[in-house]
Amino acid sequence: MRLIGFFGIFVFSISLSLAQSKPSKVAVMEALGDTLAQQENFSAALKQYAKVIKVTKLKTKEDRKILYKRALCLFYLGEYEKTLSDLNVFIPENEDAPRARLFRAFVYRELDDLENQLADIQFVIELDPMNPDLLKWEAGLLVEMGKNEEAVMALKNIKRWGTDAEVEFYLGLAYYGINNADSAIFHFDEAIALNGGFVPAYTYAGALCLEEGAYELALTYINLALRLEANNPQLLFYKGIALVELGKKDEGCSCLNRAFYKGVDDAGGYLEEFCFDAE
Repeated sequence: MRLIGFFGIFVFSISLSLAQSKPSKVAVMEALGDTLAQQENFSAALKQYAKVIKVTKLKTKEDRKILYKRALCLFYLGEYEKTLSDLNVFIPENEDAPRARLFRAFVYRELDDLENQLADIQFVIELDPMNPDLLKWEAGLLVEMGKNEEAVMALKNIKRWGTDAEVEFYLGLAYYGINNADSAIFHFDEAIALNGGFVPAYTYAGALCLEEGAYELALTYINLALRLEANNPQLLFYKGIALVELGKKDEGCSCLNRAFYKGVDDAGGYLEEFCFDAE
C-alpha cells in the first residue's frame, strides 16, 4: 500500500493556507519540499525540509509537524529507523491524526516489530471498527504472533459482514496453530474455493496433510499449487517428501534435489536419509 495519498492530503491543507496570505520564506521552502515529494523526488524534498528545520529549530508543536512529512520521505527511501524516530515525536503531539498511527504500523511492519504494529493497528480499528482491511491485518498479526484463539474470534467477527480467500486462509492458519487439523483443512478448502489461484492455501493444506501422514491428499494439494508456481522451491520440497513416503523414491528424490539447489536447506536431510543411502 502506497502512502503518497496521505502525503497529498496533508500538503493540500497547507497549500490552502498559503493561498490566503503572502507566504513566509519558511513556508515557501516547505511548499517546495511538498512539491518535490509529490513528484516522488524524496531526496530533494528532504533537503528543503532540512532547511525549514534549521530555521525553525522545531521550537513549537506547529514547527514539529514537518517531521511527519520528513518521515514520509525517509520511509520511501528505506530509512525506517529514522522514520520511526520522527513519528515518535509527531504522534504524541497529534493524537487526533490516526493516519500517522497507520503510517507507523507500516513502518513497524518493515521493521518486523509485531507487538507495536498490532498496537497501532488496534488503535486505528477503534476509530474505524468495520474496516475489513484493518481487521484482516489485525487477524494476520495475531496468527503470526501465535495468538490463534484471538485470531479465530477476530476472523469470525469479520465473517459477520462477509468473507474472502484471505479471511478463510487466516482462519485455516489459526486452527492449524491450535492443532485443529479438520477445521484448518476446511478453511483452506474454503479459501481455494473462493480463489483458485491462492497458492498459500494449497501450500499450507499440503504441509498439514504431510504432518498428518495423508500423503496422497498432500500430493493433490501440492500438484495443484505447482500448476500455478511450477518452480516454487517449498512446493518441490513438499512434493519430494510426499513421493518418497509413497514409495516413489526416484521421482521424490528428484524433487528434493531440485528444492535443495533452489535454497531449501531442509531438503538436504531428506536427501541423505532417503536418496543417498548405501547400497
